Amino acid sequence: MKKDITSRQDLHLVVSEFYKDLLENNQLGHFFNDFRAEQPLKKHLETLVDFWDNTLFYSGTYAKNAIAPHIKIHADQSISGTDFDTWLTLFKKAVDENFQGLNATTIKNRAVSIATVMKLKLNII
Repeated sequence: MKKDITSRQDLHLVVSEFYKDLLENNQLGHFFNDFRAEQPLKKHLETLVDFWDNTLFYSGTYAKNAIAPHIKIHADQSISGTDFDTWLTLFKKAVDENFQGLNATTIKNRAVSIATVMKLKLNII
């Protein structure tokens, strides 16, 4: 039986596995070229752990504007609804392959909510 997500270490595993898939994905990989080198990826994963730590555990570790980078990417490369759907599939896969339980379900549901809000703000829906 898999354990539930309970720590920053667990969140790091989720985002690390997620980014392995993103970087290899033919549809989405080009959006993440800035994170192909080890140092930028390491820094970005820590930011994502802060984001999800705050989103899931209300830790106060993330105080940036999460939509701002996506607005810039969308202006440069045009993110589609299908891109968000693939992003969600890969995120859920990273969670499901490693965890199960209330927090695992909650983080997947919050990812859906966040993707929906981003699509609305980017005028994709």
